Amino acid sequence: MRFGMDFGGTNLKTGIFHEDGSVVDFIEHPLTTFTGNGNLLDNLLSHAQKFAANKSIRGGGLAIKGLVNSATGILEDDIGAGAMLAGRDLRATFGDALGVPFCVENDARAYAWGEWLFGAGKGSKVQVCMTLGTGLGCALIKDQHPYQGSDALGGILGGHISIDRNGPRCPCGNYGCLEVYCSAPAFAKRIRNAHPDLENKADPLPPFFDKIAAGDSGYITTLKAFQRDLAIGIVNVIHAYGPDRIVLGGGVMNSASLILPGLIEQVHQMAWTVPRNSVDIQPAALGNRAAAIGAAFHPDLNLER
Repeated sequence: MRFGMDFGGTNLKTGIFHEDGSVVDFIEHPLTTFTGNGNLLDNLLSHAQKFAANKSIRGGGLAIKGLVNSATGILEDDIGAGAMLAGRDLRATFGDALGVPFCVENDARAYAWGEWLFGAGKGSKVQVCMTLGTGLGCALIKDQHPYQGSDALGGILGGHISIDRNGPRCPCGNYGCLEVYCSAPAFAKRIRNAHPDLENKADPLPPFFDKIAAGDSGYITTLKAFQRDLAIGIVNVIHAYGPDRIVLGGGVMNSASLILPGLIEQVHQMAWTVPRNSVDIQPAALGNRAAAIGAAFHPDLNLER
């Protein structure tokens, strides 16, 4: 069995998995459960040890947002709660606590690897996975391995491709980034601005898609604008990486059946002649487990330790 933990932007997901990727046990907690009292790392280690107790795990991994040096297991830089873990040898610390070989990887890369190994990317030669969640993650699987360029940012900046140089400023410092338009919070903001009846909803996406499913034409324009913005970003990624499959995940894709048909049509209209109509676009299959599974089965995990 394998242990996997996903330290995301909002929640912590922890799982134990069989060797075929199926779930033995899986739980999700708000990050505030671990950041509110005491030392964050101590809290995470205690949680991991209790969760893995009495289970015969042979390896494990941590997926975490930020600049991860997967070769050293060190989170080199981050913002938010994860910044408290920066500079620590997380690979050695978790490995020693659990008594098994361990690895640490950027959450977008881990998500993509999980989907490639056990989910919607299985069988693809070159897969790009984009996750529309708190941010907009992106990662490339090539040559049966998560791609990392000359630094820890390589391959994960699809959310920071600018689709409008005159657009709003992104927290990264650039203007008009895809993330500013198509992350879950950005899409929610777009819906609230366009539809006053949904502006007071804590999460306007479910009622918005209920309206779409019911055929309410007043909401179609907003969906089409979102699809076009996302399509521009996807086409840029297709032209840059040459994948044969795009996997789309994250909370926004809970409504994939309503998003994908129009999105795929726009992507194939805009893609250049060779990749046009040849790139398979699929919704993620593993849901919120993907990054934890990807970390648990990371190809660099040394089980001979």
